[in-house]
Amino acid sequence: MQAPQMVLCIPGVWTSRSDLLERIIRDSEGYLFAGAVLMHIESKFGCTLEFEEHDPRMQRAFWATGPHWRDTPEAAAIGEHKSVVYLVGHGGSQEAAEAMMRCAAGVLKAGGLGVKVESAGVSHAPKAWLEYVETLHLFSAFEALVVYVTGEQTYSCGMHNLGLPDAITDGIGHAGAADLLRIFNRYQFTESPELFNDQTFATEASSPAYRLMHEAGVDYGDDSLYGNPYGCWRLTGIATRQ
Repeated sequence: MQAPQMVLCIPGVWTSRSDLLERIIRDSEGYLFAGAVLMHIESKFGCTLEFEEHDPRMQRAFWATGPHWRDTPEAAAIGEHKSVVYLVGHGGSQEAAEAMMRCAAGVLKAGGLGVKVESAGVSHAPKAWLEYVETLHLFSAFEALVVYVTGEQTYSCGMHNLGLPDAITDGIGHAGAADLLRIFNRYQFTESPELFNDQTFATEASSPAYRLMHEAGVDYGDDSLYGNPYGCWRLTGIATRQ
């Protein structure tokens, strides 16, 4: 299976491509930008960097994907961006995802105003993103790259960035469903368990149990960056006798 594409959008203060180049050399703390590649000098990890002009839709896109920081000065600054950087690389593993996150941190230090994870649909303020990168050893990539969508069904989006299936459930209330999936997905990420159909899962010994069934997951369309080639685990509550 080919590793899924991971894309990070970073609006910034750069007035030109040459301005971006100078700031990366000066402020990114260890990155070089040459041709279409942003590379970390020490690790040699590189990803594609696409530079684009000001996008009038950018602030609305960040508002939609970052409601947790919408009413902040950092969010307001998105509307004043001069240009936009897209970092394009492969996800599909913790190592690759964390390397991409570090690249985005380098761009933030060089004048970026925020990070939108195009392959999940969530955005973060600069300070929050840099804190995630500083605490990657505490599995913070899971918090930065995965979002939860509530409705008739509640499901996660973005686990493919980490090389793992997403999760879906229904019928237990929005907040409770999102909490359940967040705990399950963190279990996947931190423990690397061997999961199989009809296995049961509970957040605690005294909590309700759920039966697992692997399925294709949410269909976002063939061209969507949200699609998860690793599929999805459906968690279905197991009825208990009174």
